[in-house]
Amino acid sequence: MAEGTHGIALKVLLLLFGLWLAAMAIALPSAALDDTESGLVLVAFPTMGVGEDRNLLRVAAAEGRPIRSLLGGRLWLAQSDEPGFVGALKAAGAWAVFSPDMLTALPQGACFDISVRPPGPPRPNPPI
Repeated sequence: MAEGTHGIALKVLLLLFGLWLAAMAIALPSAALDDTESGLVLVAFPTMGVGEDRNLLRVAAAEGRPIRSLLGGRLWLAQSDEPGFVGALKAAGAWAVFSPDMLTALPQGACFDISVRPPGPPRPNPPI
């Protein structure tokens, strides 16, 4: 009887994973910035066979200033005031470019949130 419950749990897990993938397939393209945008952006680069140094060079090729590397160089916070910066990043090999404001939706204390906090002494959490 225990094997039957494991099978159901696996099916539920696969269903939830499939729903999450579908939601991401819809949400991420709609959250991407237009090619004419500039300013502070979050850039996603290809994940296989490309190192952090190569992606740093891609940001520089788009005439941007790299701010911080995330997830082993697969994501970069970059900035440029040049018009069309997002289009230049995509031409340099970026998969997608997003507003860094999308990171503010992460709860305080999440692993990813900690990795994008500015360096310095700990700051108290704001009151609820």
